[in-house]
Amino acid sequence: MKVKCLIVLLFVVLTSCKSTITSDYRDDFRSMDEKSKAAFLKQNNATAENRSVLLLTQGFKGEKVILKQNDKTISTSYPITDLNTKVASFFSFSNQSDLLIFDNYSKKDISIPFKKSQKYKFIYLKKEYHGSEASYLITYSNTLRPLE
Repeated sequence: MKVKCLIVLLFVVLTSCKSTITSDYRDDFRSMDEKSKAAFLKQNNATAENRSVLLLTQGFKGEKVILKQNDKTISTSYPITDLNTKVASFFSFSNQSDLLIFDNYSKKDISIPFKKSQKYKFIYLKKEYHGSEASYLITYSNTLRPLE
């Protein structure tokens, strides 16, 4: 009887655990025109092939977010999502090494592997709250959605 209860308990625990970080790949949404996209990339030092752009989108409420590459901090900010544009902040980064994003609110590290960022110019990070827990959706894309 004890063994059956233990197996049932283990099954419940394992099935209730789900990843709080998921990925998606999309290019099928409305995009900026090419001229605006080129201006955005130039303004953010991201025109080179070895640069990508991280866009923090929905769910950011001013918590501390730290970006690191090769154990060095490349940016620290307190982004707040604009309710009109659904964008909190954006950063260009080298896609030649992994990007680690630390969210101080959830105490979670979100990793963007360089093998993925080299293939996609734009990486969108969305944060959703489930009570006191946060989950994240990373969307890899070559489409820059309108920011206004």
